[in-house]
Amino acid sequence: MAMQTMMKNIAGINVMRTMVTVAGGGRRKQAVVVTTRGGSGGVRQTVMAGGSGGSGSGGGGVRQTVMAGSVDVTFTTRSISSIISPPYIVPEGSFGENMSARLELAAAYRGLDQLGLNEGVCNHLTVMAPTAHDKQGGNIMLVVNFGLHWSEVKASELLGVDKDAKLVEGEGEPDLTASCIHLGIRSIRPDAKVIMHTHQPYATALACLKDPRLLMVHQNSTRFYQRVAYDNCYSGLALAMDEGCRLGQVLGNKDVLFMGNHGVIVVAPTVALAFDNLYYLERAAQVQILAQSTQKELALIPEKECQQTSQDIWNNIKLYSDAAFYAMYRKLKRTQPNFEF
Repeated sequence: MAMQTMMKNIAGINVMRTMVTVAGGGRRKQAVVVTTRGGSGGVRQTVMAGGSGGSGSGGGGVRQTVMAGSVDVTFTTRSISSIISPPYIVPEGSFGENMSARLELAAAYRGLDQLGLNEGVCNHLTVMAPTAHDKQGGNIMLVVNFGLHWSEVKASELLGVDKDAKLVEGEGEPDLTASCIHLGIRSIRPDAKVIMHTHQPYATALACLKDPRLLMVHQNSTRFYQRVAYDNCYSGLALAMDEGCRLGQVLGNKDVLFMGNHGVIVVAPTVALAFDNLYYLERAAQVQILAQSTQKELALIPEKECQQTSQDIWNNIKLYSDAAFYAMYRKLKRTQPNFEF
């Protein structure tokens, strides 16, 4: 039996996480004990048992139906549950939801850094989450501490701000433009739980063209068929909430905003989907620019095929995005485990 314990203060709550591993019979079982001690001195202990490898998935199989056009393929497997399930364990309640959001947002910062989609210590990713202390505290926006390189971001050190950009969780200085852009957009799009803004090279290059349209020239492009808005009115640095509101109005009901002479914004209900969309947006823009660089005529995908392919992708988007994001998360746990705690 092996035991590993870590202690951390997260949003004013002392958290001790103990992992107990028992090996036997060729199998490995893990249990995680999370002990929280709040400011009032109360102690709460949660014991969570994971399966082999400690994924936290149940013992039963998962039934998953994949829809592709007129064909439905159904398969049942035990292994897929660990692939599409979060590779971490958190307590129940608002603290657990807050911690889950922190873990995934920190992983997104680290993952996008590895992909080279960030720029210096600028750009910003945010997610809405309950306050760590109690459900009565309302939601806060989690964001990185300004000045941190994305390779340094840790879940416990993310900052929480309220709807007025006031710091309510953590210690540090949230990025002003992050508050102005993200809170402004959410005043127009309250459904935008996750917002990611980057200056990723190829998508930003498209945003700098007179005609910045993402053309349907590749399968990855069809993922964004009729889901993109364009802002052609660059107005300088976003240093006021009004600019975020304006961007939210331009975004409308779309998932992606190309910001003229600036960068891109992606909104989504989950960190996994926002991360996946940013990645594939960059790949689609890269293919388009490389194809255009040949100065030969582009082979645009016909409208009917665009519609069908986009529908097939979005029918299964949760499966695809969760699998890809949590694969990246597991890689980070192997190579940069300090981001979690």
